Amino acid sequence: MRTKEFEVPNDFICEFAEALAEHELTNEINGVTEDGEILIEVSYEKEERAAVFALTELLDDYYEEEEEQEEEEN
Repeated sequence: MRTKEFEVPNDFICEFAEALAEHELTNEINGVTEDGEILIEVSYEKEERAAVFALTELLDDYYEEEEEQEEEEN
């Protein structure tokens, strides 16, 4: 079994949790970072890589949107 740890911002946890449930991935909350992001470890089998990749893309999209909003504000 493989694992991947995600750092999920508080204001994005609901969307991330919904994606975890949708893909039925085994996960565990391991704490928080100094920035207050929630550390979530996902355990998966090789055939579930696409689902983990989808989570990574979802989080990447969130950060891209945040950057765009910051640029618009400046």
